[in-house]
Amino acid sequence: MEMGEQDQNVGQHGEPPTTEHSTSYRPFPSFSEWDAGEFEDSVFARNEALLQQRREVAGEAALTAAVVTATRSAAVDTGAIEGLYQVDRGFTRTVATQAAAWEATVASRGEHVVRAIDDALRAYEFVLDAATESAPVSEVWIRQLHATICASQETYTVYTPVGPQQRPLPKGTYKTMPNNPSNASTGRIHHYAPVSDVGAEMARLVDELRSDAFQQAHPVTQAAYAHYAYVCIHPFADGNGRVARALSSAFLYRRPGVPLVVFADQRDQYLDALEAADAGNSRLFINFIESCVVDTVGVVCASVHPDVQSAALSLAAMERFYASTTSEAEFDTAAVRLAKLLHDELQAQVEALPRSEMITVRVQRLSSMPKNPTSYRQAARQANTHLVLSSAPPARAQLFLGLAVFVRNTPEASSDFAIASDVNDEVLEVALREIVPAVSATLRLKVAGWVDGQVAGGMAQLLAAAEVSWKASRG
Repeated sequence: MEMGEQDQNVGQHGEPPTTEHSTSYRPFPSFSEWDAGEFEDSVFARNEALLQQRREVAGEAALTAAVVTATRSAAVDTGAIEGLYQVDRGFTRTVATQAAAWEATVASRGEHVVRAIDDALRAYEFVLDAATESAPVSEVWIRQLHATICASQETYTVYTPVGPQQRPLPKGTYKTMPNNPSNASTGRIHHYAPVSDVGAEMARLVDELRSDAFQQAHPVTQAAYAHYAYVCIHPFADGNGRVARALSSAFLYRRPGVPLVVFADQRDQYLDALEAADAGNSRLFINFIESCVVDTVGVVCASVHPDVQSAALSLAAMERFYASTTSEAEFDTAAVRLAKLLHDELQAQVEALPRSEMITVRVQRLSSMPKNPTSYRQAARQANTHLVLSSAPPARAQLFLGLAVFVRNTPEASSDFAIASDVNDEVLEVALREIVPAVSATLRLKVAGWVDGQVAGGMAQLLAAAEVSWKASRG
């Protein structure tokens, strides 16, 4: 099923015919008909428990800040999925983490990008507020969501026999002309709800979302169904894909507490899963939503650290995942790729620290490695790196803190890889699917967040050692 927001990417809006044919539209199934059966939630439950552990260790404020970052990622890429603008992984992370000069980075893409991202951010805040208050989903609420996420979009494109035309986009108002996209390569038309049926179908959707069966379902299944049923209707002239992803986030904010984050480079996989649901395979789409949730929880957990001051301040002061038959050599090859990502991110963060003539922080390859996590083995020698920190007299101190990638060695291992360090007991778990065939966007965010905590922790240790040395030098 195509989203149909930006026609040149996912379909074309046709001119309204003289009459509508409701028989061309296949009404979305009831939740009971669509539900793929009992949700096997062991992976979800384990990640939900990890999220709770991070909350207990780092505190509610730190976890909330990490969820805000994940929400900003969702807001940035939701427009990119529809072709409103282009993003790359670095751009998304810069905006999501509000890194230095992030506003200028967005502005450089054009005023329309600034407005679209601002609209999406306000829309996700709107959804989070409703989820926090356990407000029921209603037609009025969905109309408000559409008006918010499309607030600055003045027009949308309609493809006609005489070429594309720009039409005013009504905000929060159901469509008044058909929006059935055609596939440019196959010519197949995908029929959404006819204009005359939209009101009744939206009322039926709200009834389904309030039904006992839906209310008792797993949140991943709820999010997947709400998304799928909504896009079957496609009630607005434009903006439906963005609304669908925000709508599904309402159920995930409640549990486990994160939004639905679909990155732009996952678009093909995302649309394939929706098309499979069209063909009757709802399980594939549910599994896709679950993998997005698990990945987002991983990013959030990796970004949350105990209450230690940042590396810059220290310097200033002084899933069950998939079973695999992959060979040991292939695991080691993947481990080396993961280690390079770790090394490069560590190098980048160290280079971003303020410079000091008296304090040296560098990244270096050394032979020693941190202690193996239980159920993991050492990978190839190239899979380790060190953070070397030193300070000059009269506060002389030197630390060699190892960071390394380890490979699962027993079936009891909770993930395919583990990144461990001498800085603290935080272990970053990584699945093979996040590295092969290519390093995923979510893995880059996870590693960046985890490394940030290691650098901060290392600087805090150097500060403590330097204070001891300074006091000793003064007798």
